[in-house]
Amino acid sequence: MDHETSSAETRSIETNSEIDDTSSSISHNSEADEFMRTYSSSGDEAAMQEVNLINVMYSTSQSWGRRVLMPHHNIGLRGDQYIQAVLNGNPASCIEMFRMDVPAFRYICDLLRGSLIMDPTERVSVEESIGIFCLLVGHAQGQRIVGDRFQHSSETINRHVVTVMRSLHELGRTVIRPTHTHGVHPYIAGNHHNYPWFEKCLGALDGTMISTSAPARRANAYRNRYNRIAQNVLCLCDFDMKFTYVYIGWEGTAHDARVFLDALSRARNGFPWPDPGYYYLVDSAFPCIEKFMPPYPRERYHRSDHYGACQFRGYKDYFNFRHSSLRNVIERTFALLKNRFQILEAMPRYSPSRQGMIVTACCTLHNLIKMVTPNDEYIQYALGLQFNGGNMPEGEDVDETEEVVDMSHESAGAMATQRDGIGIPMWAHRNGG
Repeated sequence: MDHETSSAETRSIETNSEIDDTSSSISHNSEADEFMRTYSSSGDEAAMQEVNLINVMYSTSQSWGRRVLMPHHNIGLRGDQYIQAVLNGNPASCIEMFRMDVPAFRYICDLLRGSLIMDPTERVSVEESIGIFCLLVGHAQGQRIVGDRFQHSSETINRHVVTVMRSLHELGRTVIRPTHTHGVHPYIAGNHHNYPWFEKCLGALDGTMISTSAPARRANAYRNRYNRIAQNVLCLCDFDMKFTYVYIGWEGTAHDARVFLDALSRARNGFPWPDPGYYYLVDSAFPCIEKFMPPYPRERYHRSDHYGACQFRGYKDYFNFRHSSLRNVIERTFALLKNRFQILEAMPRYSPSRQGMIVTACCTLHNLIKMVTPNDEYIQYALGLQFNGGNMPEGEDVDETEEVVDMSHESAGAMATQRDGIGIPMWAHRNGG
């Protein structure tokens, strides 16, 4: 009997609870309906939309605890599908997305795979890893944006960016080096303005400002004369527009001559010294010493070919013009590099060592692309440019050299004599002498 009474009381309590829940629901719905009727009677459509929005927000908040989780990366093609679609689709897509032609992209993938520098992972192929890196450095995109494109987590994107960066940095030891060290370069031999006067010239040397990210306490050390946070990178290139030496790590406030002397004075930096009699072209910011030929000081230094036949004032003026026209190859190479890899103009907040490896990795990619497709659209653009106006990390094992920087008066006099030996006969030949 007591048991039946207890059961009846329990059913009564449950029934009352259901009635209370129903009443509560009816009460909330009646409040929303009351708002609806109030604004409906006024005929204000904007107010009606606002009430509908509030009603939706309320319903969402009530069902928040029962929300169904959805996968984060479920948009578009997966990474491997996207890579195959680009490589097998319109060739312009590969140039636009990865900043290189399809043959160059495939060559770089085969090179890294064949040299055992990189291996595919369980989920990501070598092609996809390089595509991730090229999209990041080519468009200066954040890793979350790249992850959304390839449908991978930020951790996966970061891991493969680091892997490709280190692989290209390591490959740069063999790719960034002189390839023409003897004889006359075809670029010189094929131009009667340059041959035979500059037949011993091997390339051009200059510094360029690359965007960097520095901690606040050191920002002033990296702030250059253009008020930009940058690092001063010393580069050497040949007349094929390929880098033969890259020295990183100096602040933007450092003068080109200071970086130059530091690169040459340390044997572990592995600077490619030319053979006796050969030299590199440098601008007036560098010292006049053997193997490095600057223009004549206190003379015009032309940056444009818009000149008249009678405007040269003598052999020094004419030599400076030819020197400028030939040394311009390093300026065009810098423009090509920064135009292809936009991360060099907007460096993310990476560590200093990682920022340096990104620079050398981009220079390595640049050289590889030049080897496979020497006339792609980025290079054609750089060849048409007209200019007006004006390192290895610590502990790296590199080939040492026994060369010593000779800053003596004898060294400066020897280079001045070699320069006169070019300028005077070239001026006489121009005037029919």
